Amino acid sequence: MKHNEFDNEIKYRLFRSVKEILHPTISKRNISNYIIVLDEEVLPIRVFYPKKVTEMHKVIIYVHGNATITDCTSEYSSICKNMSIKTNHLVIAIEYQEQAKQYQKMVKEIEKTIEYLYQRLILDGIEKEDITLVGDSTGATIITGLEDEKIPIAKEVLFYPITSLDFKKERFPSIGENRNFNINLMKNIEEYYNYLLQEDDYQNLMLNPLNKSLSNKPKTLVMVGKVDCLKDEAKEYYDKLKGEGNKYIELPFSTHGFLKNMDKELSEEVYGELNLFL
Repeated sequence: MKHNEFDNEIKYRLFRSVKEILHPTISKRNISNYIIVLDEEVLPIRVFYPKKVTEMHKVIIYVHGNATITDCTSEYSSICKNMSIKTNHLVIAIEYQEQAKQYQKMVKEIEKTIEYLYQRLILDGIEKEDITLVGDSTGATIITGLEDEKIPIAKEVLFYPITSLDFKKERFPSIGENRNFNINLMKNIEEYYNYLLQEDDYQNLMLNPLNKSLSNKPKTLVMVGKVDCLKDEAKEYYDKLKGEGNKYIELPFSTHGFLKNMDKELSEEVYGELNLFL
């Protein structure tokens, strides 16, 4: 097969897949796996359907957190399934795994996947205002570093984002004040920092949103736990956002990674605020 024929075949397969995602048959299961191929890279996604399996018009693209920090690899599926049902949105989760010395490559792959999904969804009739980019922890951090001029993002939701690698109590008092509520988190955060140091040029990673201009950011909802030790850096990020429609919410008695373990009252508050924003 010639290169151009290969390209055309890939484009057709991708087109057909997105059509199938947006127009599922009545027998479609609530969770389906797909593969996107971009520049010969295989990028898996997982699709979660709300209870009413009909033509989809509202979509969440979800970037999950780093399992080292949130321990969510085995649980993000339940998070996304619940989010789809509670918001009545189609949820497309980007699957990825972090590997030492390849953080920048991983971020670029996620960015290309998000860019492709926006292009295809809009071509297939979804309004950009009906597509919401959602991430938790390092997934939220990756979202904050996207090149917004390449992707028509209208709305972002950031659950407990990591917006700095400066873990000094003097700069962010919540680091010290809430440390006892987040002992395992801080241990994992420090391990994560050491992991990033393996990068050849970690200083240029898209992992320091507080040092970037935030003047052109889309409408943003930031949700953090009141006893999250990273709460203050998330608040500093929010305070630097410009524009109207942004919202910052601190949830009482909640710490980092609350999405994976919520009681009924917290779930109602989280999804109540999320639905208002959507």
